[in-house]
Amino acid sequence: MTAFTRATTATFIAVAAVAALTGCSFLSPEIPRDDSGQVLEPTIIGSTELLVDDCFTFVEGSNLSEAEVTPCTTDHSHIVIGKGELKKSAITDAGGLQNAVSSACSDTFSAFKETVADGAARPDQEFIISERSTDDGALMTDYACIATDAASPTV
Repeated sequence: MTAFTRATTATFIAVAAVAALTGCSFLSPEIPRDDSGQVLEPTIIGSTELLVDDCFTFVEGSNLSEAEVTPCTTDHSHIVIGKGELKKSAITDAGGLQNAVSSACSDTFSAFKETVADGAARPDQEFIISERSTDDGALMTDYACIATDAASPTV
């Protein structure tokens, strides 16, 4: 084995070891937050990873699958106002997914609208929806209630 081959092999093994030790952190970056959970600096994450009260803008060209979460005092287009999950039976009982999620977010959105300052743009209600299987194989629909939003001025 030549010195070049050994060095190349050692580099590959070192990179593989670092990747194995860091695991998913490459795929899901750590979001810097303060003690109250507020985002401290812009970070791009999967839109299903957003938390309630996160301010964000969808990443252009990501088909809404990625969001840049930012401090709420900086420019952004949306805010997460609620999250939850629905069983298939709840979706069926509501007459479909759109009805079920809209109903689940209704009170939260009404409360959010009450907090919007007079003269500010009227917010629109939107949703982020994803499906997952539970350990017992049941299909669950996770949703995030989001609203259009503008940056809040620093107090």
